[in-house]
Amino acid sequence: MSGQVTPDIAVHLLCGFLGSGKTTRINMLIRRGELPDTLFLINDFGSLNIDAELIESSTGSNLGSGEVLRLSNGCACCGISGNLSAQLSAIRRWQHPPQRLVFEASGVARPRSLMQLFDAAGGYRLDRTELLVDLSTLDELLHDASVGDMVAAQLGDVDDVLLNRWGGMTLVDRQETARKIVTLNPGVCLQWLASLADNASVRANVAAEALPTEALPTFPCDTGMELASLSVGLTGPLDSSRLLALLDVARPVLLRAKGFLRSRDAPERIQLLQWTPGQARLTAQPGDRSAVLVLIGKGKLNLERLAAMIEEEAVTSRLV
Repeated sequence: MSGQVTPDIAVHLLCGFLGSGKTTRINMLIRRGELPDTLFLINDFGSLNIDAELIESSTGSNLGSGEVLRLSNGCACCGISGNLSAQLSAIRRWQHPPQRLVFEASGVARPRSLMQLFDAAGGYRLDRTELLVDLSTLDELLHDASVGDMVAAQLGDVDDVLLNRWGGMTLVDRQETARKIVTLNPGVCLQWLASLADNASVRANVAAEALPTEALPTFPCDTGMELASLSVGLTGPLDSSRLLALLDVARPVLLRAKGFLRSRDAPERIQLLQWTPGQARLTAQPGDRSAVLVLIGKGKLNLERLAAMIEEEAVTSRLV
């Protein structure tokens, strides 16, 4: 060991706003065999790191030393940056450190801060930085008073931008939205991805008529609301159509919902729910997990109100 130089760990930094498809892209690269001897470091906005669990289920034992580490309860470029630096130092001291580190940033992370952190981290080499964009919702996000500046800043920080979920857009809309990205970052390189959707039940947002009028919530959109995350334990099977309708009508404040649930029509099977303002997917999952939903959106009180309505739906489903 004397005099032996340990090579720098190559870092693949994957950024993108909430629900842009970062975890799905990582799983796609895993299935292609492009990430051998890789450590996955997942930073999720919230107390439950759903994304890390999904990547764990994809890696299995066939990747050798591939492991998944979690950073939760915040954004690595903000409140937990000290924890990240300490974690990086600890990884370098492992007896067999990985050759590559894939860091999935929180959806609210500023890429530039993370790029600077990895550039300064001894024993690491920032090899690749990508920003994943859900093109179908980008225009709406850029005009959102609460998150528009954040999304624009992310686009300005990263030159390699991967465009996802554009298949349902017209050619004119695609071109116009892409021009907005170039305006924010003239040096950007745009890559149009094929669909990153996993094998799943993919659906457009359901119509509000899926719920009785008196059951529809209203969510005042206060531009001063801060982003918040809330975990909701699900006590029983749900009517998945009614749940999706609740999430859809909460779009003024809800930015992301993900988690595991049991549907009333198949209570013996656990399903993964992935919801964004542009689409929702329900995917059957192997094994058994606790039924829990993570909500990310504007204003903790709004999320608590939505959580109460979801819990009421669970009670109603048990009585039907």
